[in-house]
Amino acid sequence: MHSNGGLGSRAGGGMGSDGDVDALAVLVADAERVSDAARAVQVREVRVLAAAGVLAERQAAGASERVKAREMALRGIAAELAGVFMATDRTLQRRIDEARDLVENYRVTMAAWEDGRIVRGHVRVIQEIGCLVPAAERAEFERVAIERCEGETPNRVRDALRMLAERTHSRSFTERHAEAAAGRCVRVQAGPDGMSDLIATLPTVIADGIVDRLTRQAREIINARARRCRRCHAGRCSNRRERRHNRRRYDPLRRVDVQRRCANHRPGPRRRVQRPPPRRCARPRPHRDR
Repeated sequence: MHSNGGLGSRAGGGMGSDGDVDALAVLVADAERVSDAARAVQVREVRVLAAAGVLAERQAAGASERVKAREMALRGIAAELAGVFMATDRTLQRRIDEARDLVENYRVTMAAWEDGRIVRGHVRVIQEIGCLVPAAERAEFERVAIERCEGETPNRVRDALRMLAERTHSRSFTERHAEAAAGRCVRVQAGPDGMSDLIATLPTVIADGIVDRLTRQAREIINARARRCRRCHAGRCSNRRERRHNRRRYDPLRRVDVQRRCANHRPGPRRRVQRPPPRRCARPRPHRDR
């Protein structure tokens, strides 16, 4: 990745004196050399981690329980490398798997990265979206994706690459959506201070509908409280500061299960509870002298 070389054309547009323009040109040249050196180090790091994964696979070859043996070998190698990279064992295992997948399944992307046509951000986007493309069509996907990444930032090409992956896939969207919908689930992720995240994996149409309904209910709650506050006296109103919409969305969500239970519950006949009469304390009798 190189600069556009437009320093001379901007010299008369508020760039300062000729000395400032020359100093900026030196800084740009230094930045290009640093970027090239950093890219070479990053590529080398990925290849080292991929080689660590290959070594773990070779150590587990011939074992009776190959999957378990590979996991143990990978864990031992990751423990040795964790001290070098100042990371945990789990983090190094994940990075080793990602590096091996990148080196073995995205050869065109690695070559373009080494040549300086793309940066590491582009590589992450291509690897993230490329997993949706079958292995037979992945090389063609990489070639077109690299052409679109040249000269653009990674975030700008993310949507375009996602659409490219959809068109490249051999299976239709309906088939892939049906397969993905079969894996819908709800899970709870514990958080700090007694809080948790309720995560639901479900079709996008249903998710958007849930968020829209909760948002409208939250707005109704806020408007109702605002009308009640206007009826209060200015000095006695305690609900002036309303919480944000994302907090208000929780209130209708909390009542969903309660409302369903109440709708399915049929109250039985009310029983009259006879309460015992209140006990009266006996007054002490006055003492009489005989």
